[in-house]
Amino acid sequence: MLLCSILSLLLSYRLCNDEEIGMKTPQIISYWKYPVETIPVVTADGYILNMHRIPFGRKNSTNGFRKRPVVFLQHGLESSSSNFVTMLPHKALGFLLADAGFDVWMGNSRGNLYSTGHTVLNVNERQYWQFSWEEMAKYDLTAMIEKALEITNQSSLYYVGHSQGTIILFTKLASEPEFACKIKKFFALAPVGTVKHLKGMLGVLARKFYYVFEFMEHFLGKKRFLPNTKLTTEIKKIVCTNSVTERICDNLLFLIAGPESNQLNITRLPVYLTDIPSGTSTKNIQHWAQMARSQRLQSFDYGEKNFQHYGQKTPPVYNLSNVNVDTYLYYGDKDWLADEADVEEFLIPSLNPKIVKSIKHLIDYDHFDFIWGERSPKEIYESIINILLAES
Repeated sequence: MLLCSILSLLLSYRLCNDEEIGMKTPQIISYWKYPVETIPVVTADGYILNMHRIPFGRKNSTNGFRKRPVVFLQHGLESSSSNFVTMLPHKALGFLLADAGFDVWMGNSRGNLYSTGHTVLNVNERQYWQFSWEEMAKYDLTAMIEKALEITNQSSLYYVGHSQGTIILFTKLASEPEFACKIKKFFALAPVGTVKHLKGMLGVLARKFYYVFEFMEHFLGKKRFLPNTKLTTEIKKIVCTNSVTERICDNLLFLIAGPESNQLNITRLPVYLTDIPSGTSTKNIQHWAQMARSQRLQSFDYGEKNFQHYGQKTPPVYNLSNVNVDTYLYYGDKDWLADEADVEEFLIPSLNPKIVKSIKHLIDYDHFDFIWGERSPKEIYESIINILLAES
């Protein structure tokens, strides 16, 4: 999660002939001859978000007045809607769903490169960046999902989340059980409840160097963390097209996501990582680090100001037994971010067993294999689509 941003600084501009390098989500979708729409929405606290929509696939059309079931895809930390369309069309989840007859909506959380607007605040103001994943759960999901339902004239939709995209719906449903009426089914890829067993570079940074995040807050302020800029693009070009340093690029990916993937198409990494880092807030990064240290799924820890925010000394803990949506879990044995121990020891026991409809433990899957793995279309996406088709 945290250093998805840093890995992209080093990875995404390796020499490659793919024309999609540098394309944004709408351009990629259009490049492959799919229809695309960009739909803005304003949250209750004034953030302007942009969603991307594929209303139908290449193999089908509007088919008259047929109403297509809505599937909403939500990205992880420092990521964007592009996660779901950067694999080739016969492999990317967004395209596969569209071709299967679904109306595909892809969210973009506040602060990423597609969602930096606000009705009052400027993106360069510190006040703009006073958010973590909790505000994404509280405000962003409400705005995006309700807008998708409003435009399609439907009452509920299917939700697929990856990484941070799972924690924001888990906590949304835990704190607002009534929101469950808008979600038909929840497919959680690399699901996150706690990050107690966070491994690799991220685990070391979160536990051993937490003072770095405190420094960022006190001296830099809660502001933007590694946005997608021309500078980051140039760093990627310099480091990853150099024959001496390019191996560092490969290795850093696996230091973050898990042991070296045996199913990643390395030649398409520049396409996969064009939008990464997509940008988030330092407060969001600090919140993730707090959870690694506390080993709990809890609200942001304001320290001595917790009483002011919560009326108690410690941050409130989320009760996942309140989640009341049919849930399908997909997790990997080599995922260092959504660690299998965290899924098995915390997430699964915390959920009401009646709502857990399927648990799929995938072998040789690291954190990014769920969105970029060559086996994911067959081993994950096919099962999701079959479940959706059986109900449609």
